Amino acid sequence: MAQLNQLIRSFNQQVGKVEPEGYILQGSVVRRNLRRRARGVIKTYGPYYLWTRKVNNKTVTRALTIEQARIIRDAIRRNHKMEQRLADLRYLSEQIIESITPCVAKRKRV
Repeated sequence: MAQLNQLIRSFNQQVGKVEPEGYILQGSVVRRNLRRRARGVIKTYGPYYLWTRKVNNKTVTRALTIEQARIIRDAIRRNHKMEQRLADLRYLSEQIIESITPCVAKRKRV
């Protein structure tokens, strides 16, 4: 019973941490430079910033300014933290439910 109370306390503490501190987005931001050969000389262009993510099972890419890249990168970082917190809550929920409900009896192997 003490373990169940500890699980419930831990769950309630974790719920308070789920609220994000700002915007959240999925995907990734990459920085690219383009290199082109012109008249025998390689010239570098950029940097260019791209945001890629999945929308309806398709990869969507969008070009960004440096300011947009910074903001979106922060939002993606917050989303990763949020996903980890939710995974922790799912695990605790499973433990609590298994503690408060009877389990199915195991079969005897012959």
